Amino acid sequence: MTTTVPTGAVRPQIDTEPSAFARTYPERKPFSVQPDRSAENPFEAANGTLRFSSERRAVERETTAQAATRSGTAAPRSASASRASSTHSASGTKRASSSGGSNQPPKKRKRRISKKKKRRLLLAGAFLLFAVLVLVGTILLLNYFACGGRERCQGETTAVSDTPKPGETPAAATLDETVIGSDVTIDGVQVQNLTVAEARRKLNDSIARTRNSVAIMVTYEEHYITLHADDIGLDFSESLEDALLLAAQSDAPQTLKLAPTFSSEALRTALQPLNEQIPSHAVNATAEIKFKTNKIDDVKYYQPYWEFTPGTNGARIDSDALERQITDALNAGDYTADLTPTVAVSEPEVTIEMLQSQYHLLGSYTTNYRFKGSSSTDPAVAENCMNRDINITKAVGMMQVVELAPGKSFSFNKKTGERSEKKGWALANAVYQGSGYRKEPGGGVCQISTTMFNAVLRAGITNITRRGHSIPSDYVTDHFEDGLGFDATVDYKDNHIDFGFKNDTGNTIYMFVYITQNKSSNRRKNINVEIYGVEQPGVEYRCRNEILEHTPADDQSKYEYEVDKSMLSSAKPVLIRNPHDGYKVKTYVDKYVNGSFVKTIRTEETVYKVIYPKYKIGSAEVTAAPVNTPKPTTPDDDEE
Repeated sequence: MTTTVPTGAVRPQIDTEPSAFARTYPERKPFSVQPDRSAENPFEAANGTLRFSSERRAVERETTAQAATRSGTAAPRSASASRASSTHSASGTKRASSSGGSNQPPKKRKRRISKKKKRRLLLAGAFLLFAVLVLVGTILLLNYFACGGRERCQGETTAVSDTPKPGETPAAATLDETVIGSDVTIDGVQVQNLTVAEARRKLNDSIARTRNSVAIMVTYEEHYITLHADDIGLDFSESLEDALLLAAQSDAPQTLKLAPTFSSEALRTALQPLNEQIPSHAVNATAEIKFKTNKIDDVKYYQPYWEFTPGTNGARIDSDALERQITDALNAGDYTADLTPTVAVSEPEVTIEMLQSQYHLLGSYTTNYRFKGSSSTDPAVAENCMNRDINITKAVGMMQVVELAPGKSFSFNKKTGERSEKKGWALANAVYQGSGYRKEPGGGVCQISTTMFNAVLRAGITNITRRGHSIPSDYVTDHFEDGLGFDATVDYKDNHIDFGFKNDTGNTIYMFVYITQNKSSNRRKNINVEIYGVEQPGVEYRCRNEILEHTPADDQSKYEYEVDKSMLSSAKPVLIRNPHDGYKVKTYVDKYVNGSFVKTIRTEETVYKVIYPKYKIGSAEVTAAPVNTPKPTTPDDDEE
């Protein structure tokens, strides 16, 4: 649409109403008698009132006298007319007079005052008219100089052109119709010779393809998220309109680049799933006791163990820094950037190394036992093996994990309770007060207490309640003499023999007890005991013994015999009790630091009484002692 406006100012309208004087005073009527223009006095000739005033008064008096002679009814009226005429004449005379006199009537004074007011009004109107004229002149001068000269202000008008000049912003109604004449490229799209509307449509198609290609990857450690255009509120519209406007105004080749914007609020919302994956606070490492299954001959055994879970760092994404990263990527045209956000990291207070030091293996010990015989094994021996396995398995299950705070004590008998057939304990061989073996419920559990004793010694615990067997136990070590003094017996009857210890390490300890398959024989199982507590770096406890006395059981004069009347006197004696040498042994627990001996922390003496063999002989006649003394043997797995 084309519109024109005048370049000069519009002239103001001038007031053409009558003056105040003209509105106040009525128009004078001409005299009926024309003045004598041949008079010598020009003033009198110009003013008929002055010349003929005496004549008018004479006429009025004559007229009044004549009227008085008329009828009585007419006299008053004539008199009134005479007075009016006289008044009029006097008035005319007053106007002609040069001085008013103090003896003027009130009506005349009012007229004089009224005239003064009218004169003042006339002066005020004249001043107002002058001010208006000055104002109009000022406006005209300003408009003259604003137009740039006399030639452009002489009634000419300038039309507003539809085509903007360089540097001017086109009107909104005409921008879309503007043809881009210069060689302009916007984001790689040539828009020369296109209208702004056509260029916008072409660029919108390119923008749509760009938006579809946006896939910004934000990765922190194993956590990641992919941001698309809608996720961050990517917008090209503002940059596009700025580029089109610049292209429409340009008169030189241009290569323009769109700079998209995105929403900070939308970005923070899109990052929320990633923030939920990343712990905002550090998580401490944990230690947990778990169990794994060991299967032996279709029987499940549970083995406790420590599972340490590392701690995790806490992290908080710096959203402002990430916004700057995304902005830089978008401005560089990188719509598939792989970004690593800046995070504030907090480390856990408890690490896995700290826990491993707190639950460190202080000492352990393992013994093995036969749990089944072979085809050539005596049935009684095989039954004893099986019953011992039952008792050991039952006792281990009662104390698989034992936790002891500092100063707390452990009691074997309290853990197992009464060991009787009624409570499910099987009959198996047990050492009986130095006279050999006999069947007892729970026979064989002393091997567990002995294994515990050796583990506790190697953990540096010294406050121990322990009593050795009446005869040595060969399951302590592979070398018989090395195990002397390191066994521990138990007997629940009247609770007179117990094994126990008090935690004197100053820290909480844990004892694991479990059964595993022996690797060297499928007929044997292992009893394992482990003690865990706070690590003492470089510290090690070693056990040793010293044999103080040794009494062999070979004094034939002390052999024992039992007569069996059913046996012939000539029959070969039958060994019914194995001999055992007697020992007095002293045990030591030594402390080493970094492989060097420091001191002995515990000593104890153990006495094993000598046990001579016992034979069964016939009663028919007295027979001499056998010539060949049988070598003492210890039957497998026939002790508690």
